[in-house]
Formats: sequence, C-alpha cells, structure tokens
Amino acid sequence: MTISDTTTPAASTALSEIALQLAASLHRRVVVHEFGPAASDGGLSASPQASASLLSVPVHDDGVPVAVIEIDLGDGPQLTASEFEAIDAAVALTRIALRRASGSSRVDRESILVDLLHADESVRRGAFAHAVQQRWLRPGPGTVARAVLIDATVSDVDRIAFGRHLTHLRPVPAHFIGLERGVVLLVGQPSDNGLTDLLLDEAARRGIRILGIGTASPAQGASDLRSAADEAVIAASLAAALPQFHPSVDSSALGGWRLLASASADPAALRIISPAAHALYSQRDDSQRVTVETYLDVGANVVAACRILFVHRTTLYYRLERLPEVVREALDDGVARSTLHLALKLIRLWESTGRL
Repeated sequence: MTISDTTTPAASTALSEIALQLAASLHRRVVVHEFGPAASDGGLSASPQASASLLSVPVHDDGVPVAVIEIDLGDGPQLTASEFEAIDAAVALTRIALRRASGSSRVDRESILVDLLHADESVRRGAFAHAVQQRWLRPGPGTVARAVLIDATVSDVDRIAFGRHLTHLRPVPAHFIGLERGVVLLVGQPSDNGLTDLLLDEAARRGIRILGIGTASPAQGASDLRSAADEAVIAASLAAALPQFHPSVDSSALGGWRLLASASADPAALRIISPAAHALYSQRDDSQRVTVETYLDVGANVVAACRILFVHRTTLYYRLERLPEVVREALDDGVARSTLHLALKLIRLWESTGRL
C-alpha cells in the first residue's frame, strides 16, 4: 500500500487495505467501518457484538465522526506504545482516504503535507505554495526531501507510524509526507546535527532496519516537491546498494552513479553498449572483471592497481595480456575504455540491487 493508494474512488477498497495492514502490525483482527451521510455521534457506540475485548477507535474529520476502527484485543497482551502509534497512523490514513474518495479538500497541515506528493500537479503546486506561505517549508535548498528505504519485512502501517513519529524529533523535525513503494518520505530543513544517526537510532529502537537514506532539495524556483522526492528515492536506493554511500547520501553527491541508476537492467543491451564488459560479465570467474575494474578505477596506474589487488607488477601485466581480445582492444581505445569502465560500474549496481 502507498499513501497515494487512498486516492481511489473506491474508499472501501482503501479502508480494507488499511485494516489488513493494521491487523498485520498488531497481530489482531481489525475492521474499519465507514459511517454513512446520516451518521451522528451515536455512530461511535460499540457494535452489537462488542465486548470488553473489542477496542473501538473513532475517526473524526473536523469534529465529525466519519469512521471507526474496531480491534479485537482477544486475550493478547496489552498494546505497546509503538502499536498505539500504528493505530494512530491507521486513523490518519482512514481520514485521508475518505477525504479523497469524497473529493473534499482541507488546508490543515496534515492534508497539505500529504498533498505535496499528490498525483495531480496542480494540487502538488498548491500544497507547496501553501506550505511555503505558512513557513512550514522554505523554497529551494532551504527544504530537504528525505527518502528512508526500510526492510521489506516491515508492514506499511508500521512504516507510516515510524514516519509520523519522526515529526517529534529535535532539534530538526522530519515531517512525514508519504509512503511510496515501501519508501518513507519526509520533508524538513537541512540538518548538520546528526539527523541520520537519530533516524537510525529511532528505527533500531523499534526493531526496524533502515537499508538506506537519500536526500535531495528542490531546485531554485521549483514549484513543487515531486522531483526532489524522486531524486531522494534514487539516492536512498544507491545508499542501500553501494558501501561508499551507506547509510545516507545526498543526490548531489551521486555523480555518475545517478546516470547509471537510470539505466534499465538489460544484459542484451550491455552486449551492444560494451562488448568488452559483456565478455567479462559472462565469465564464471570474475577475477578478470575485478582486475580490469580496479585498473580503470585508478586511471590505469599500475602501481596503484597492484597495491589494491595485492599483486606484483609482473602479475598484473600478465593478467592484462591474457584478457579476451575484445577487452584488450577496448583498453587501447579512449571512448571504448570509458564505456567499458561505466558498463562495469553498471553491472556492479545491477548486482547490488538484485537486478542481475
């Protein structure tokens, strides 16, 4: 589930998904009931089947009851603080789902922040302009979008509960704005005060494993946050995949890896782009690939390559002479050599992200 899934006109589908996610988080049976137009305060009373083991959590919007979340506590242990935060996240999701299903709009902070990533560009721009006007955000580099990539074993409701909890971080809060493809998206101000360590500590305290964190700021003059959020997600994926970027990296530090991240994993295309890289990739023994990649990493500096590979200069020359002909030809040609180098990095990225 993503927070944008709640934009579907079929509110019942969104509410059912919210119930399933909360049930998975609490390990208890959960049902979400929407109130009809004729609902009154009496709609919050317990259902006929209610018992002492049934917890009914009302969902209000502008003081009006719109739904109730029923949780069967059974004979299980008392709810923990993190489980109550998961319930709070489900309440917020339910409220947003019903608003969007009815086509209504709000200007409260919660709705504006969520609308920063709305599918409709005009809604995104309006939300960003309103947030800047209210000084919740700043234009350009004064705002930072953060993407937190979390282990797949964590339920979406728990991800959202974690994201909402981060609003209370000090000295720099990180406001939750969405969950897309399992990535928690936050927005806030730039921070040099160890925010990454705070995020990792909070996650560890909850038993959540963060795979990578990416950050990006909107370009000067940008009218919404969409591009910055997308760049942050890419940065998070690279922070998770590549040791030199772990645990957190800003999109501005990605360099050529940003270009490589946009390429689709296609070994057949690799054969066309760089026959030399394809030849090295196709070998069962990757020793030649490691040798060539290291040699190119240090700008064909034999001394530096030998130091990294822990081999004698004679050994390195021997390995280079025994390379496939297509690889030796690439090393002797400037453009082909550069293409080979990039293609080897591309292979490494594909392997790190499970795409090969």
